[in-house]
Amino acid sequence: MKRLERLLDLVHVLQSSREPVTLSALKEAFADYSGANDESIRRKFERDKAELANLGIVLRYIDDEDRTGYVLDTEATYLPEIEMGEEDRALLATAAQAALATPGFPHRRALRLALAKLGTDPADDERALLRVGHRAEKAGAEHVEALSEAVAERRKVRFHYRRADGETAKREVDAYGIFLREGAWYLIGHDHGRGAMRVFRASRMEAPEVMDGGPHFEVPEGFSVAEYRAVSPLRWNVHEPVTATVWVDPEVTFLVERDWGEPNDQSVFTVETSNVDFLVDQVLSLGRRAELRSPPQARARIADALRAILVAHEGSAS
Repeated sequence: MKRLERLLDLVHVLQSSREPVTLSALKEAFADYSGANDESIRRKFERDKAELANLGIVLRYIDDEDRTGYVLDTEATYLPEIEMGEEDRALLATAAQAALATPGFPHRRALRLALAKLGTDPADDERALLRVGHRAEKAGAEHVEALSEAVAERRKVRFHYRRADGETAKREVDAYGIFLREGAWYLIGHDHGRGAMRVFRASRMEAPEVMDGGPHFEVPEGFSVAEYRAVSPLRWNVHEPVTATVWVDPEVTFLVERDWGEPNDQSVFTVETSNVDFLVDQVLSLGRRAELRSPPQARARIADALRAILVAHEGSAS
């Protein structure tokens, strides 16, 4: 019997029994617990208990006068029913609908079922998107489902990655986590080619392949996607650090001083970054009040983005 099958059967036996189940009874019910060495059987059962506890399923031993044995601790295992008012339900529904309207959002079917339980029409996604004013980068969104699967199952991902300078290189990455920031999806993990942790923008990936089998790795102790996401994107390890110079209209320098530091007397900032894409996004958000002067590959990114905007507006006009 495979271990997962044994764990599921063990939960079923304990959950369906009206009385505590002794280890002797479990030996009779499970061939894997049979044998002459009681100590070996007990160790195997204790390992199964620990594995179930890691999954949130707690077994408790009862030793009363009239009954002894193991039971499924329902209070420790199952969450209590949550009571929500109309305002709470509306807030959750709006957040969930906005997530559904985000291109590539994973686990869409499960979220739609949850919305149905809240009594909300899942077909209202687009209207919810307009209400919350959410925007998301469509490019790369088709990769999010596969990337989230790799993260959940601790599997490696292979893909071709287009760098900020336009060059493409093959990458193999241990998928630690994915997150959404400023409307774009990112993968964070250990890059085997670089021998270090790196962040990859999903829109720059081509043909990501989740490798079979698994798990392939262990996530480092203390790693937190939330903590990494809180760091300024300028500091994300997307590529080797580069130095950029940006002129900004003196009237709006206060908007970027927190991220970029102080400008010189000519209102020119010197910015050290390992994420040129994000710097480009920041400069574009300032419109005519900013000019990215170097490095050349960053200026080329600005030009590409402006051409794409021009094409989009020409299409709207026609």
